[in-house]
Amino acid sequence: MRVLTGTAVFALIVCGAWAQSGLDGKEILMTGGQVTSVAVPVALPCDSTLAEGEVLRITHTKTGREIPATLRNGELVIVPEGAVPGSEHRFKIKVVQDNPPPKVNVAKREGEDVIDIAIEDVPFTAYNYSNDWKKPFLWPVLAEGGVKITRDYPMGEKELTEDHGHHKSLWSAFGAVNGADCWAEGDGSGYQVSGEVTFGSGDAYGWVHAKNQWVDKDKKPVLSEEREYRFYAGKPDARLFDLTITFTADQQGDVLFKDTKEGGLIAVRMRDQMTEKAGGGLITNSRGQKTMAECWGQPAEWCDYSGTVKDVGDFGITFFDNPQNLRYPSRWHVRDYGLHGANVFGLNDFTKGAENGDYTLKGGEKITFKYRAYIHSGNAEVAKVADRYADYVTPPAARWAE
Repeated sequence: MRVLTGTAVFALIVCGAWAQSGLDGKEILMTGGQVTSVAVPVALPCDSTLAEGEVLRITHTKTGREIPATLRNGELVIVPEGAVPGSEHRFKIKVVQDNPPPKVNVAKREGEDVIDIAIEDVPFTAYNYSNDWKKPFLWPVLAEGGVKITRDYPMGEKELTEDHGHHKSLWSAFGAVNGADCWAEGDGSGYQVSGEVTFGSGDAYGWVHAKNQWVDKDKKPVLSEEREYRFYAGKPDARLFDLTITFTADQQGDVLFKDTKEGGLIAVRMRDQMTEKAGGGLITNSRGQKTMAECWGQPAEWCDYSGTVKDVGDFGITFFDNPQNLRYPSRWHVRDYGLHGANVFGLNDFTKGAENGDYTLKGGEKITFKYRAYIHSGNAEVAKVADRYADYVTPPAARWAE
């Protein structure tokens, strides 16, 4: 049975052992990151709550600018701007009684297994989790101006292509899990069965948290999976979301992720006219390599797929690998027809037999992967993808003022 719940968290904060009545007037100190000058998420640990009806306003003590903040799971996340290298900032907290609309609104679509995400009332994406599909996915994914940058097919109308029907906009999957193919969607493939789904709205970010079972073609469990998407507040030309995906070997003992190129723990199918094959796209990675010929199967800290939408402009999606991930930096399964995904297991394919990517997750153990997606206007250079990756791995440092 699927369980669905929803919550709303606005500009909230918790502060360790501080009493709730003592939050008013507390301050946060922050120093600039490596390159940051735009909005970038920054997290601080906190483990208390506010009283019912209370929310917090967090403002820069010099400029008076208010910054968005979301409290959840013992952590405060803020999204400040202007934290250039060497700069120092102080933010003051004020407790207020208010109920403002959240900057990031996450809400279930009536009558459907779909959760819509809007940022400052602008639609961004939707989490589709109906078990009528073989796996959950994000669709559509909208860039600045509401421009679709992922392929609609097979959920919506065909643009140019109808190949690879298992490439559903933006998803997570792998093709060889204890013998189950949870990547493809043919008669002999497995499934990702959606279970409990929870979600919430907030000022710094809104989220979707889902529990799924990966099963083989006969619906026999292979492993358990949890994923969380965090969709951050920010400008329409530079949207960010984080994906955390955790696999647990709790059903059938050891789980073997067998070496295959057919997988992407975060993957996207670009809109047809934006692809390299269609003549309007370009694949770029952090090592300076460009095009499918240079980037396919290569290790890189990030990989970007950008392209042109006719009569509108250039847009792209970058995936950032996290230094904590297994086999960092990831290798990338990227194709000229629009596929783009992070795959750390397909080493044999990617190295022409020089390495083997088999990985066994022992029974009872877990493994977590973290990625950031950057949906941007312009190509990788215009969008300063390298700088945004530096923000990801070396964000501004924040701490509580004593």
